[in-house]
Amino acid sequence: MYNVLTIGGATQDLFIQCPSLDYTAISHTHSITTYLMLEADAKIEVDKLISFSGGGSTNTAVSFRRLGCSVATYCAIGNDQAGTIVLNDLINNGINTKLIHTSSHESTGISFIIDTDQGQRSILAYRGANSHLSLDYLSAEAIAGHQQLYITSLSNESAALLPTIASIAHQYRIPLALNPGKSQLSQGLPGIRQALPHVNTLILNSLEAKTLMMALAGSDNSYKEKLHESTGKPLGTLNDESIDPYLLHVGIACEKVCFNLQLFFRTVLSMGPTIVVVTNGKNGVYVATQKTIYFHPSIKTTVINTVGAGDAFGSCFVGSLLMGDTIKDAMRNGIINSASVLSYKGAKDGLLTMQELQTRRKALPEHLLVSFPL
Repeated sequence: MYNVLTIGGATQDLFIQCPSLDYTAISHTHSITTYLMLEADAKIEVDKLISFSGGGSTNTAVSFRRLGCSVATYCAIGNDQAGTIVLNDLINNGINTKLIHTSSHESTGISFIIDTDQGQRSILAYRGANSHLSLDYLSAEAIAGHQQLYITSLSNESAALLPTIASIAHQYRIPLALNPGKSQLSQGLPGIRQALPHVNTLILNSLEAKTLMMALAGSDNSYKEKLHESTGKPLGTLNDESIDPYLLHVGIACEKVCFNLQLFFRTVLSMGPTIVVVTNGKNGVYVATQKTIYFHPSIKTTVINTVGAGDAFGSCFVGSLLMGDTIKDAMRNGIINSASVLSYKGAKDGLLTMQELQTRRKALPEHLLVSFPL
């Protein structure tokens, strides 16, 4: 049984259903941004409140456990009701909780997820104890006893742990997967650059990729020149016109610049990782190695909630590789797992076992996954 340690945030996810909220969209040069509208000085009726445990560390821990791994998680909670909810859910899912730190002076993090009937959502994130993870509660020996490390977003002060944990993983030859959040990428670039030589797999969504691009371009002119090049290598011709890896054609838009995804992959791979992943919601997933870019479109599913879909993909992708699957099958597993989670309200309810993934994978057309030279 593979032994995995997940590190990152733990929250109570509180879904606030407000069907009557209006929204507006603003067009930018390369993109459209949607905003929920809360009327000032108004009392807004809420239809329903639903609570789940969440946070990257706990979501990925349960995902790895469903795959059949032995899993421990390192996160921080408060000595409060929300912390009890998080802890009990982990115990009920068979997660080793001995490394979890319970803070006596910080509250458990809470995500207030505002949902509308039209499918829009915004999240108000209170970090709480998540901001104060410390190596005082996580020794090198505790890290060394695992075969895979998976680090999700480390917020505020906790982001400073990343280079040290990455160095420990390298020292003990433990594969490290990293899925940093937007705030960590924008505020903690020096620590991320220091850690990247020891990261095996870097996983980002398209928004996080934008943030990393801008941070790199703003910190070093050599990266700015690389990322602003307009073209990459020519792509091959696809036989199926329904498969559209459009980020490889139009790039990733950020402010007044449209970055080339191929050049982004080459730049980040040169910094240390052997695999770089960019997920792009309903468009699909891009995975790059030193020689190849793989693309798989998303699969049709009933979308109830998008919270936790990225955790479901990333942990399943890494877990599948850990168990000996090819990159192609790991991508398929991750997309199937993510699609399942999308059809449930909470971030953990739709997570699949390896047997369930293998069964569903047989029904997935192999031609959907395409590859291009990097």
